[in-house]
Amino acid sequence: MGIKKNIIIGRTVLVLLGLALITFCSGCVEKNIFAANLGSKVSAADEINTSASLINSAETRIMSVRQDVESSTYSNAKINLNASETDFEEALKILNNASSDYEEEIQDIETYKTLAEGGLDRVHSLESLITAMEHSDKSMAYAYSKEFNLSRKELNIANEALNESAASSISAKEKVFTIDPKSVPIEQKSSIILLRNDLEASETMHSELRQMMSGMYPYMDGYVCLSNGIEYGDAEEWGKAADEFGKASDKFSESQKILETLKDSEYSEVSVTAIEICGILTQAQKDLPHIEAGCRYMEKGRYYQANAEFNNVSYYY
Repeated sequence: MGIKKNIIIGRTVLVLLGLALITFCSGCVEKNIFAANLGSKVSAADEINTSASLINSAETRIMSVRQDVESSTYSNAKINLNASETDFEEALKILNNASSDYEEEIQDIETYKTLAEGGLDRVHSLESLITAMEHSDKSMAYAYSKEFNLSRKELNIANEALNESAASSISAKEKVFTIDPKSVPIEQKSSIILLRNDLEASETMHSELRQMMSGMYPYMDGYVCLSNGIEYGDAEEWGKAADEFGKASDKFSESQKILETLKDSEYSEVSVTAIEICGILTQAQKDLPHIEAGCRYMEKGRYYQANAEFNNVSYYY
């Protein structure tokens, strides 16, 4: 469904973060190699250089995760995330044990520690997103096979994972925002600003994805009622069928009200999907009153009127 597509495309923000971090780290490495040759004072240039290399490797893997997710190769994505997590953790170990007599290096150590800690949060955010995608897939599969209890269970797990992903993303933002763009060299200032802007965008994206997920619950309920109505209709229990179709209409309306607000999202990957889903729900809202009315007429034996109502229904079903 649309949730899956949005979660996948929403990772574009993290790719931009990775590019910015690699640019930032490269500049710092060059500066610290120079600092190592300044004299007999204690320098952490080697430690900073090694940490920067580890962070660069971690960021490169994170960028490849997007391609893995788009091709639904979740196992590869998990492997890359595990490797990135190890690199960030190793970078932190090195930085925590590093010391320097140079003020700029001391500041660089703290900056790199912040970037590595924020990187770990982003890894955890991606891990949770993948979990959300996997269980969202299962939820839809169970729904199509009419195993609705299992479908809702999977949807609950997906929703919980999405909330955890959002929390980790917010944590990353809070860490990165402690880095003052004015405190870094001018050639690296734009990278930090880009990081801050993209993390804000990621927070907004997560908020909208969570809103879309909330709209899936009444959609699922409506689908259950629709399925029940069809079964009752096949059994010619017209009164019960009409009741279920009426409930389905109410649930679809509830879902549409939630998703309608996302049609004007500044993110096309959110707005386009919301428009597509709302289009389906709009058609259902047109058809279900006719289906319900037709069932009411059938219950009363008024077959001509029932047939007239059923003829107004699209062939979508």
